[in-house]
Parts: sequence; C-alpha cells; structure tokens
Amino acid sequence: MIIINSQLLKEARGDSPAELVLKNCKILDVFNEELYEDNLAISSGKIIGIGDYQGRKEVDLDGKILAPSFVDGHLHLESAMVPVEEFAKKAISLGTTTIVADPHEIANVAGLRGIKYILNKGLKMPWNFNLMLPSCVPSSKFETGGAVLNANELEKMIDYDGIFGLGEVMDYPGVINGDNKLWEKLDLFSNKFIDGHAPGVKGKDLNAYLQGKIKADHECTTAKEALEKLRKGMYIMIREGSVTRDLKQLLPAVNDRNFNRFLFATDDRHPGDLIKEGQINFLIKKAVKEGLDPIKAIKLATINSATALGFDDIGAIAPGYKADLVVLDNLKNFKVEKVFKDGKLVAEDQEFIAGYPKDNFEKSEEYNKIFSSVNIGEISEKDFELPQGNKYRTMNLVSEQIVTRKDTVSFEKSPVKNEDLVNKNLNKLAVVERHHQTGNVGLGLLGGFGLKRGAIATSVGHDSHNIIVVGLNKKDMLKAVREIEKMNGGIVIIENGKLINKLALPIAGLMSDKTLNEVADKLSELRKEAKKLGVQNESPFMTISFMALPVIPRLKVTDRGLFSAEKFDFVSLVVE
Repeated sequence: MIIINSQLLKEARGDSPAELVLKNCKILDVFNEELYEDNLAISSGKIIGIGDYQGRKEVDLDGKILAPSFVDGHLHLESAMVPVEEFAKKAISLGTTTIVADPHEIANVAGLRGIKYILNKGLKMPWNFNLMLPSCVPSSKFETGGAVLNANELEKMIDYDGIFGLGEVMDYPGVINGDNKLWEKLDLFSNKFIDGHAPGVKGKDLNAYLQGKIKADHECTTAKEALEKLRKGMYIMIREGSVTRDLKQLLPAVNDRNFNRFLFATDDRHPGDLIKEGQINFLIKKAVKEGLDPIKAIKLATINSATALGFDDIGAIAPGYKADLVVLDNLKNFKVEKVFKDGKLVAEDQEFIAGYPKDNFEKSEEYNKIFSSVNIGEISEKDFELPQGNKYRTMNLVSEQIVTRKDTVSFEKSPVKNEDLVNKNLNKLAVVERHHQTGNVGLGLLGGFGLKRGAIATSVGHDSHNIIVVGLNKKDMLKAVREIEKMNGGIVIIENGKLINKLALPIAGLMSDKTLNEVADKLSELRKEAKKLGVQNESPFMTISFMALPVIPRLKVTDRGLFSAEKFDFVSLVVE
C-alpha cells in the first residue's frame, strides 16, 4: 500500500516552504561527476528538491561544497579501543554517517551477549548503523575462543533491527571444501549481504569460494589480485587501516571501466590514527594525493559504497535520498566543516554537537559479564621457555601488512639465550588462552619487532582475543600476563619485573571505558615506552594483535601452537 505524504509533495513542488533550505551551495553530483551551484531543500530527513526553494529555516553555505556524507563499507568498532559512542562521535564529526560494522572481535569473547552490547550502543547514535553477524566464531578450529556461534545461534538475531548481513567469511577453506556448519550460515544469509575475506585466494579455489554468494573482499593487497576478483564479480573494498594499508597498491587497478566496483573501508583504525589522520575522509585525501580525481575519490566513499552494499537512499544528493550531507571547504583540503544526518546538523568544525540517549544495558547482568572476560588457567615461567633445538621456524613481520614471512633460524648452542635472540632481531611470542582457564600457551619466534628487553602484552589478539605477549625474559613475560589478568584486559609493558605502563581495556578485554583522546594519549605513552625497549614499529600493539590470526598467511601462533596458513595445520617450532 502506497502512503502519500501530501505535505511533502507540496514542499517538493514549491507550494509550501521546506523545513530547511541550504542556500548558495556547490553541489557535488556523483552521477555526472561535476559541481554545480544551486539550493537544496530538505524536509522530514530527506532531500525533497534542488532549485529555487523557500525554507522555514535557511542556511547560507557561502559557496562551500555540499557532498553526500561518507560510508565505511567494513570496520571493527572494537579496534578503536573505546566505547562505541566515542568512536561514533569522532567518525560522524569527520563526515562518516553510514557504517557496516562486524563485531566478530567482541563476539569471539562474549558471543551473542557481545553482539547485543555493540548493537544496543550503535543504534543510539545519529548515524546509519548496520551490524553484521559474525561468520566465524570461533574464527577457526585451531584456537580457543570465548564463544561458539553456529547457524542456529545466529538465527536468533537475524531479524533484529540493525542487523545487515553475514560478516567477513574468513574460513575460506571451509567454504571451498564444503564445511557443513559454515554452509549452513551461508544459506541462512543467502538473501542478505555476505562479506568476504579471501587473502590470496585465486583460480578454481576462488571459483568455489564465490559459490557462497559472497559479495565483496577487503583483503586484496595487489592490483593483480583485485583484478581477478573483479573479473569474477566481486566488489573490492580498498582498505586503509592502521596496520594494513592497501590503498596505494590497489589504486593502479582502478580504471574508468571498473571504477564502479571499488569502494572504501577502514577495517581497523587505531585511536591515534583516528585523531591524527581521520576516518573515511583520510582515505579520500590519500587517494587524491596518490593521483585520483577528487570527485572520483568522493564517489568511492559515497555512491560506490552505497551501490555495492545495496543501499538505495544514501550516497548521492538527489530527491528522495536521505539528507546525509557534508560541507567541505574545497576539493584540496577536504576539511569537513559541517555534517548533516537526516537534515539535522550533528557536527560542526569537526566537533560532534548532537546528543544521544543513554541506555539501561550498562546496569544489566550481561554487561557485568562483559567486564569480567579474562580467565587464565595454570601457567608458569616454563611456558615461556623455548623447547630444545638448534634450528627453529620464524614468523617475520612485513611492513604495513598483517601477513608474515616464514623463515628458519639456526643457533650454535642450546638452550638459546636471550642475547642470541636479540642478535638475530628475534623475540619470543606467546599466546595465552584467557576464556576457559585451559592453561594453553602457544609459542613462536617473531622477527623484525625489535624488542631488546622486557615484555609487552595485550588482550587484543585477533580474532579469538587470547593474550599475546612478546618478550625475551620468561619472568617478564609471565608478569605481563598476570598484569593483564588483574586489569581484566588491556595492554602492559614490563621491564625487569616492574610494571612500566598500562592501559586498561575492561570492556571484553578489547575496549577502554575512557574517551578517545584519553586512550590515544595513553597509547602514545605506551609506544614511547616500547621504543625505549627497542621496538621500531609505529603500531606495535595492533601489529602483535594480528600475530595470532591463523587465517592470514603465513605463520601465526594460537594458544595451541605455531600454525601454518599455507598447510592450514600446526607445524613444529623446532625444525631440528
């Protein structure tokens, strides 16, 4: 049944004043890729017309550029390490009013309880909040997670307001080889958006993967990989996160023939980068710096994203679309001066000015359980000793990537001493199970991190989020884990048995309850302390958090041991 809004039609025809008219605009037309001067009429949260309109309220934009607000096609809110509302305020103030969030980080810790927490928080904010239900909880069968979400569990939430689709399908071998439990999830979401995660998958394996109606991928790291996936019907998300930065490598794949198949995504952005660089607005600026036409860069963040994700009322300035808009100073600086959501001014001069309602979730028993998520079994210093051997497998960092290179290292004497590791730029990396008190500790050797003394530990360990500790001295490594336990999650730096600095992350061991600026400042302190200990990596804590992700090549460590993503099985740390 069609419901006619007579008043809205009167305003669209110009017979009655509109609710709001933005005057003297340079409107960015994403369809014709041009700027033109005109006025924009808005009522009931929607764009009702472009032209000579009168408004009950009128705002003169003084010739500034009016563009559609931005869309982030894939991100993990937990990576910002702050409460959802803190991330939202920052993202909205920078022009992002639509996100597609995958809560598989908190889901791997707290299951449906964690998803409900994120959903409850996200729906309170003035943005288009779309939540995916995670496809891989646990993320793989090779690690111990905090929850198990099968198709029956996901079905309980599939019709909740705000649920958009199935989150990144990381278990690509499971899809390719016909894992029944995974295919039950794919079938359940066959009429919704299914996001992909298929690093390096190609040829016939990619053909098989795409039988699951998987629409997009954000794991391409080369133009060649992107072009094959485009050829086979996928949308490609150009990712520029805090650790994995793929924009420069992928832009050469973008041309006039395939441009509409690309969109932007941030995936994982750290607090300091959100403040210093920005959010989707940063990707626009970087793409232009790399040579992309400014209007095309904005299209990657607006209409391309909307089309790929299946939204038909955002991403453009046109009658019938939501009045989700940004005012930009120009197409060189891309400074976001104002942000409108549904025609309401929600941010000005990159400051969030809209309010949001409080909720009662924080008073519930479910909330309390999220704040007590670290449960470590019996462990000792022996768990952080290298096994006897002369030749070991090593996992070596790759700059600005979460993949690792595999190698081997030989030592003249056994047992290997700490100074022997330092001389070869190696550190011990251990993953300690923290959900079910199993006492599991997996051990590996990490190359290129640079730690020369002490230990660094974090309860952010993608994707099962066990505790990851990098160090040399077994006493410091154990001390670091125990300090994480005391805080119920966080990041710590230990040297010579002393706590040097820490950041508590009490929300599922993933997020702080402090403001974005407070967390960014504390992380800056921690990075400085890490550098004093020899670490040169600019994002040390996020970097090590990915060293437990077994679905990313090549070698990683889980709480059950050293894992090869190529063999998709465990391998021995000791070669001989």
